[in-house]
Amino acid sequence: MNWMALTKKKGAIAETKVLAYLTERDFNVSVPWGEDIRYDLVSEKNGVFKRVQVKYITPKNGRLDIFPRSANNWNTIKYTSKNIDVMAIYNPKSGRIYFIPITVFPDNSKINLRLLPCKNNQEKNIIWASEFEDTDILEK
Repeated sequence: MNWMALTKKKGAIAETKVLAYLTERDFNVSVPWGEDIRYDLVSEKNGVFKRVQVKYITPKNGRLDIFPRSANNWNTIKYTSKNIDVMAIYNPKSGRIYFIPITVFPDNSKINLRLLPCKNNQEKNIIWASEFEDTDILEK
């Protein structure tokens, strides 16, 4: 399997996991038609709609490195509050999903979500993944 096919497969797995997770929690979920849409799905609950971009991210060194963009061989798409509301991050190692408002990303730069304590015991400026396990952000 080539690299692009593997990337597409991982994306499909993550989208399916998020769709099922939200449906099990009484969200209505819509999937847009076409490839040129910045978000992967739309969640709705009690009249509140959110555009959700889904990512499959394997943890490394006790953290998830999250870049608010998508890239291929031709261009890079930066995600902003103009085109998505939330990033849903699927962690294939634990099966957990994290819902991060796009406004959390400073100047469209990456963030690291910690899953485990740092080896050097750093505690300052740590963003814990556990802070984003709740779907509340999708209901506001």
